[in-house]
Amino acid sequence: MKKMFLYVLAFAAMLGVSFASVNPKIELVNYSLSEVPLQPGHVVNLTLQLKSIEWDNCADRVSVQIATSYPLSIQGPDTQYIDRLCYQDPDEKGRVTFMIPVDALAQAGTFQVSITTIYEKRFTQLSSSNTLNLRVGGSPSFQASVASSNPVDIYAGDSAVVNIVLYNNGSDRAESVKATLSAPSGIDAKWATSVQQLGTILTQGSGQASFAVEVNKDAAPGNYTLALDVDYQSSDGLNKTQQFQFVLPVKEKADFSVQGSAVPLHIGETEDSVITVRNTGSQEARKIKVRIQPMFPFSSDGTVRYVDSLAPGKQVNLTYSITVDSMAEAGSAQTLGLLVDYEDPQGNAFSDSADFSLSVTNRTLTEKLTSLWYIWALVGLAVVLIIVRRIIGMRK
Repeated sequence: MKKMFLYVLAFAAMLGVSFASVNPKIELVNYSLSEVPLQPGHVVNLTLQLKSIEWDNCADRVSVQIATSYPLSIQGPDTQYIDRLCYQDPDEKGRVTFMIPVDALAQAGTFQVSITTIYEKRFTQLSSSNTLNLRVGGSPSFQASVASSNPVDIYAGDSAVVNIVLYNNGSDRAESVKATLSAPSGIDAKWATSVQQLGTILTQGSGQASFAVEVNKDAAPGNYTLALDVDYQSSDGLNKTQQFQFVLPVKEKADFSVQGSAVPLHIGETEDSVITVRNTGSQEARKIKVRIQPMFPFSSDGTVRYVDSLAPGKQVNLTYSITVDSMAEAGSAQTLGLLVDYEDPQGNAFSDSADFSLSVTNRTLTEKLTSLWYIWALVGLAVVLIIVRRIIGMRK
């Protein structure tokens, strides 16, 4: 019986030898990050949890090395050491931490960190490797600026195109980008261009939106604030809005109104008519040239009238010789145009135009007879001469 017991012990010992591990094995069983996802410009702690999984074999002289690529880097040593790691050791002994800075200009995406673990047993060097995929998050962010306007100088009554550049300086692409322009009283943002769809703008990329605006003719000179709303989505589907303001300067400029004479012109005749030109703008006009642009039934001799200067709020009376066509319709007000060429105080040339009206009429019988006074005077003089001659003849 004793002999059989010894055989059993020997057999168990042989089984133990056969199931014992030859070499230790270290595995990465877990990892953690101090923030998820990683953010551009931040330094993140990467903690690795290593464990020896062979219960009967310890790993000696363990080294853990990591490698990164842009936009990730390593702050401090890239290798951590553990003197010995055994299966029974607490988790703290197999825990190592690395500091990983994320570049401030990093784009959102997934980036790899390579991990190499080297260890020894009885002078035999062993190794294992792992790869972690770390996600860099972030969000789009825009800067906006006015690139140009056409024309460069904008005055009351002008239509202009304002070009605004949106620059995505964030860490993620912006999708479904929509720019909406609104304008204050005195400025009209044309509805056809007030909303611009710009699609996707990549990080560090840009897009341009062009908006048509019109300055009211009676708008006062000064600075007008345009508001721009930029709506977009980040790559993870979050909706965001940014708001910007821009100043649209409206410069001083002369402007003109015209008042025709209240005295009607007569059909089929050429007469002088007084026209009043008034500077209703905000700036003095100089070297003014004024000419009529007649339309049926009016015509003129093309005379140009010159005015040295006209201050805001001042007016001048100009006389033109105007012919009314014989086919004109009596009793109605007829429209004419006036073209004004002038310079501002800086010598810049401008043109303006304005419409005014004149009424036309036929002469009455009395007016026609009165207009022939010289004929009646001649007839009267002839009658007087005849009578005088007869009286003189009778005396003889």
